[in-house]
Amino acid sequence: MRRVLLTLCLGLVTASAEAHYVDLEQALVRDRVLTFGLALVGKPFSYRRDGTIRGFEVAMAKAVAAAHDLELKLVRLARDELKRALDDGRVDAVNSLALAAEDRAHSILPYLRVGDHVMILKGNPFRIRTPDDLSGRVVAATFGSSAEIYARALNDRFLTAGRPAMHVHTFPEQRHTHFAVSMGHASAYFVKSVSAVGVSRDPHARTRLLPGAFQLRREAGFALRPDNRVLHHAVEHAIAAMVAIGKHERLMRQFGLPIELSPFPRDGDHQSGLGSAATVPAEK
Repeated sequence: MRRVLLTLCLGLVTASAEAHYVDLEQALVRDRVLTFGLALVGKPFSYRRDGTIRGFEVAMAKAVAAAHDLELKLVRLARDELKRALDDGRVDAVNSLALAAEDRAHSILPYLRVGDHVMILKGNPFRIRTPDDLSGRVVAATFGSSAEIYARALNDRFLTAGRPAMHVHTFPEQRHTHFAVSMGHASAYFVKSVSAVGVSRDPHARTRLLPGAFQLRREAGFALRPDNRVLHHAVEHAIAAMVAIGKHERLMRQFGLPIELSPFPRDGDHQSGLGSAATVPAEK
């Protein structure tokens, strides 16, 4: 019965996408082309290698374009150009992961959750199994970052429970927080998703993600002009179809993204925490 319902749902998704096909020609910057403005964020999200732009965000854009029989045109932009290019009609969509978190001017169709993580030494010499084990420990964070806010909030929880607070050492640059842990001066450091995933994919890194320590900050995905409702529905339907057939999850695994970063959880996914670096696939 479940399989029949899934088939029916997929049929509705496909039918809806096809129904928007004619309208899409009027909703695109270029006829039969999805123009995607992209600011590179880093591996494995969006990056350049061997002269080619690659990554999970590129794969998502390709899949959405293919769902509507469109060609994909990637337009590489600086972060501060994304909003202007979208508002001026030079591109159909941009990657909101590269936009400021507080941006509310555009319609966002998510394919990722991002936030902050706790990183610990491989081998776990300090026996840190949960964030609660950081009570009374020395930790590091970048000054003024959301990662520092996460650490301070955790300290508030410790103090409320009558437990020793962490000694939070802040640094002006993120790389210094990593060094503090790598050199044994701190038990853990707090860091944003993009950096945490990048480190976890590096086989030579000395640190790894602490499972169950993800703090959600926002969802990220395709940012579109709010008045382009036709394109909004078309992209929304394409993503829904990808989720229904498991393609979104396969792409996340292909690019080594922890399933906890998916905005489309299966039962228990968001409660299980992030896996350690040892479980993350090699770079694609």
